Amino acid sequence: MKSLMLLITLALFTDIALAGPLEDGVAAFKARDYARALQLWQPLAQEGNADAQYNLGLLYHKGWGVARDMKQAHEWYTQAANQGNTDAMYNLGVMYISGDGVFRSDRQALPLFEHAAARGHVPAMYNLGVMYAYGIGTGQDAARAIELWEQAVAKGSREAREALVQAYAQGLMGLALDPAKAAQWRSGAAKNSE
Repeated sequence: MKSLMLLITLALFTDIALAGPLEDGVAAFKARDYARALQLWQPLAQEGNADAQYNLGLLYHKGWGVARDMKQAHEWYTQAANQGNTDAMYNLGVMYISGDGVFRSDRQALPLFEHAAARGHVPAMYNLGVMYAYGIGTGQDAARAIELWEQAVAKGSREAREALVQAYAQGLMGLALDPAKAAQWRSGAAKNSE
């Protein structure tokens, strides 16, 4: 029986439409000139720019242009997350759920995914749904899992669509088997309002 899995991938930063060192750092990053990106983002991050802080977290997390340093990654992600950067919240959640450079803690991942999901972060919605589906770091709540996956599907998540198909096709989380509903989700005919 196929089971649902948490999406354990890091969010990469999105294009930033601002001119200046942040955008120049993005261009350097895309050109794989990580040392230049670091040089451009470091002062911005130290001045409190959440996007630059997140980007530095990513460089340290992946070891791009710097020695891989999970303590630095955690520190920069935390600073960015505290300013509302949803990618940083999500990546911190991934670190905790997988134990990547930190003590594994479902309970610390949960609020990070909650905050990111509440702000529309689609992979966080999916992961949070999995956590509620199986009671990971929280009580099991099938209705909340379904709600989160439906929201993620409405924003284009294939993983969430597959989770809904599995939930109804296999009767996961105590749901009654519902092949018709599984087929609707599989075909894309089901709507977020169901």
